[in-house]
Amino acid sequence: MSIKYNSLMEVKGYKTIESEKRYTITDDTLIELKGEFRSCGDVKSGIYFGLISLRENGEEILGKHVLRVDESLIVKSVSSDRKSLILNKKPEKWDNSNEKYNIKNNKYIGIYYDGKTEHLPDYLIYTPAYNNYNDNIINLNKEIPEDVVKNIKNDITIVMNHHDTNTRDYSAAPGVKVPEKWTEYKAEYRGYNKLGEYDQKGKFRPGTRLVRPFVYCNIGNKGELEIKNIEITIKENTIKEKPNFVGI
Repeated sequence: MSIKYNSLMEVKGYKTIESEKRYTITDDTLIELKGEFRSCGDVKSGIYFGLISLRENGEEILGKHVLRVDESLIVKSVSSDRKSLILNKKPEKWDNSNEKYNIKNNKYIGIYYDGKTEHLPDYLIYTPAYNNYNDNIINLNKEIPEDVVKNIKNDITIVMNHHDTNTRDYSAAPGVKVPEKWTEYKAEYRGYNKLGEYDQKGKFRPGTRLVRPFVYCNIGNKGELEIKNIEITIKENTIKEKPNFVGI
């Protein structure tokens, strides 16, 4: 299946344009994404071009859902006020720094009800999820919702410390300056990143079941950008249609 948008799009100043239509993928899907761009103003336009990753229910998969410290801890119980987690042991890595981000400033907590961490978290306590911990007790900044507590199984449910990048996938054009002549940018996608890893070019985020093409246009300046022939091809089929972009 190949979906193509032929009409010329003109974008002035910083804007995000996104395909209204979402495209279903499976574990074996091979996708090609491409488009042609050129700068028209006095300064070269900067673009980020790639795919938005979505769960089956349409929720976007963000960095904070995927990125986490490699240390899982078991929930022994939740305090009666729902503001503390009592774990099987004291965290050892939760307040460490990694090479890109300081975990102390990215304190999300992912909750995995079934104790399995091969999938996205069932619930994410948003940053700053906690201020401190006393041995194996995590003191949260606000109470956990009651409906979440009801799904926590003592001695089974696992929690992990998550963090974020505030980025999307930019495999086709990762922050490039667009020349004044028409230039094609493209990428192929197949397979998934591993949970806990940063985005790799041409890989879907874990848990992705739907994708939408998008472009961040005229990054960092008031440039003028022209776009044409945005095309997403799902290799197994040959049907062609046009995605409708919004935000112009």
